[in-house]
Amino acid sequence: MSATALHTTRRTFSPSTSIHALPIWQESLWPVDWLALRMSPVYYGLGVPRGDGSAVIIVPGFLGTDAYLYELYFWLTRIGYRPYMSGIGLNAECPGRLARRLVATMERAYRQTGRPAHIVGHSLGGIIGRRACQMRPDLAGQLICLGSPLQAVHAHPSVVAAAVVLHGTLSLLSGERRHCLGGRCDCGFERGARRQLPRSLPHSAIYTRTDGVVDWHDSQETDPILNHEVGGTHIGLVYNPRAYRVLGQILARPERSSAAPRRYAPEVARAA
Repeated sequence: MSATALHTTRRTFSPSTSIHALPIWQESLWPVDWLALRMSPVYYGLGVPRGDGSAVIIVPGFLGTDAYLYELYFWLTRIGYRPYMSGIGLNAECPGRLARRLVATMERAYRQTGRPAHIVGHSLGGIIGRRACQMRPDLAGQLICLGSPLQAVHAHPSVVAAAVVLHGTLSLLSGERRHCLGGRCDCGFERGARRQLPRSLPHSAIYTRTDGVVDWHDSQETDPILNHEVGGTHIGLVYNPRAYRVLGQILARPERSSAAPRRYAPEVARAA
């Protein structure tokens, strides 16, 4: 599938690329993405391939719940898919536990549709989706990540600070030491996230160079043919009309890497 057909630009990931200062203030512009979506023909399903009724499970990012994904949920319904909310609750707990909850939703979707589900994850939700796909590849038909820290997570310091405070508070309230999202994670999530995806599982990445939360260099697959640049904000990727158009295209025609598999190395300690 050509880049022209998807109205997007692809870029090769370079592990040597220096980390830049992330302009988090730009994230306040996410309503612009939402307004653009409402004004776009894509919002009504025009010019987007019709879905085949298969399940699409959408997964929220760090500190988010399923509630902010309702725009995407109803759009997927309009274009012919059967969407499911993740059912993981607030994305602020142990990501290993959240991945198991996502697997339960995948099991329910399979029982109800008879087919593996597409997984669409925003930010850290993409990494949780990736782990769930590794745990139960028989239930996964495709993985699409929106601004997810796929290579090495270099989130904005404000996001890192929020994660540290949150997990410290949860540790204090529960009386147990929590190392989730940290280098000493003892739930197995970090080790699992480093494993290969099955070669048979199609997967793609949608990202923006003006991401104010995750370094955009890290939001890409190692194979450049799987990467789709759409512009806009990190938060706005779930409302971005260009992201919706690309998403509709690759849901209908899942992409497979032509390159040899490479090991992912997400630094989960700084996830966003």
